[in-house]
Amino acid sequence: MASPAPATNLVEIADPPLPTRMNPIREMSFADKLKLTATLVGVGLALCALGWLLLHFDMPIKGGLAALVGVFCVVAGLGPKNLVSACPFCGAKLETIPRKDRGEGQQIRCEKCSEYSTPNAGVLRPLDPSSVMSDTPKFESPVFRNAVWPKGCVACGEPPVRFDDLSKTSVNAPAAVLGVISVARGSISGVPYCDKHRDNMKLKIGSDKKMFLCWTSLRMMRRYLAANRNRQAV
Repeated sequence: MASPAPATNLVEIADPPLPTRMNPIREMSFADKLKLTATLVGVGLALCALGWLLLHFDMPIKGGLAALVGVFCVVAGLGPKNLVSACPFCGAKLETIPRKDRGEGQQIRCEKCSEYSTPNAGVLRPLDPSSVMSDTPKFESPVFRNAVWPKGCVACGEPPVRFDDLSKTSVNAPAAVLGVISVARGSISGVPYCDKHRDNMKLKIGSDKKMFLCWTSLRMMRRYLAANRNRQAV
């Protein structure tokens, strides 16, 4: 659905600079490995116990699913751990770098600042927006309260001529497994597009009911982040 141009919600903003720092990729410390193992195994055993209880009360589907997730958590807790590094943008600790090929070529999102980095030659480097293209919305940023939009199409940066709305309804899958239906709904308005692009952005709702925008353009996502850096995420 298109809406009139909300001129007050558009701001002129340039591409934020990329930092030059590169941080080494390393093994997780023994203490961190022990903490992660204990957490995953503890959650896994608790889910397995819940699964047994549900099976005991003649709930085979729910019990089987809970036990399956529990086994997965235990296996993950006892298995090899991801590699770690520091975000080149904000310095936050990143623990999601795959061990395979030391994450070479992967795109790693920082949950603190939402910027993207990539492992290369044993270090974590800022991901250059000019070097990546996506046909599907995959670059995630928070939805900000009272957000403003960069004055450009969210897909290419060209002057906007149309302003669309987005909505999303999400069911909490883990809660549904236990027989509790938890539904979250969200919507945003005034998404700027040029006349060549449409539906290049998606709205996502996490299990904690936080909302995220999924972009095809990392460049425009970074402009959005820069324009709303001091605003609160929804």
